[in-house]
Amino acid sequence: MTSFTVHDDTRRHDELRERISETLHRVAPDMETTTGLSIPSDVSFRLLTPKAWRHAQVQHAQRILARDIADLDLGPGPIGVVRIAMLETARVTSALTWPLKLATSMEVEGGAYETLMAPKALRHAGVLAHEPSLLQVVAHELVHHLQFAAAVGTVWKTLLPHLRGIDPRSVTTLREGHAAWADRHITGRLFGAPVDHYRDASKSWRYRLHNGLPGIGRLGPSREAYDRGARFFADVTAATGTDTINRVWKDTTLQPTAGEFTDADAWLGRVTDVERKRGRDHA
Repeated sequence: MTSFTVHDDTRRHDELRERISETLHRVAPDMETTTGLSIPSDVSFRLLTPKAWRHAQVQHAQRILARDIADLDLGPGPIGVVRIAMLETARVTSALTWPLKLATSMEVEGGAYETLMAPKALRHAGVLAHEPSLLQVVAHELVHHLQFAAAVGTVWKTLLPHLRGIDPRSVTTLREGHAAWADRHITGRLFGAPVDHYRDASKSWRYRLHNGLPGIGRLGPSREAYDRGARFFADVTAATGTDTINRVWKDTTLQPTAGEFTDADAWLGRVTDVERKRGRDHA
């Protein structure tokens, strides 16, 4: 039995807290059926002011960097350079993108996993006035909780991907494409067609202003990455169901390459070869 908890740290959005809680209970039954992943026993969403949301993004970057430093062989010189560059990037990015970020799901202090949402950002994105879009956003973020639970013990989030052998763009396409594929399935069943808040919800002038800033597209995943990842999951699950693709959360070596995202058969062939080789090695 999953416990869904929505915290309102703003102390001003009781109604929204209830709406999100109801939405989580509404989409949960379809979520496990769609993804083939289990919903963790505790799911937490938290409503924050934009200032608190931005601060949380910087704290998250600090925790990731601390883990990278602990795990990787870095000298004191590189550590100082990386710390300054990465944390400044987190500050600038969060300041420029907060009206565009409807939610971020992350590992928080103590190893728990939470979805952080700023109601002001939800208002600027128009989803508070369009219930199907709010449901899409909540469903999308719930998928990230399932991913995190499935990947326990595996490092997917890092500020130094080149030292961990991870392609950050492919990881983003994998995680966000998976969540987009799932939220489209669920909203399609509930509303007759997939919901797209970018298309369906009316954006504020503030949202449009930030979305039009030069270079803003480089500060987060592109819509094309979401779509490419969603198509990949649709192709793989149509061929083999969810069991094969869900192995990727525990094994980063199965992460699709950029080319495999547009050729699901190539990825499936590689997975078959890897498993055949592992079978011979254990024989």
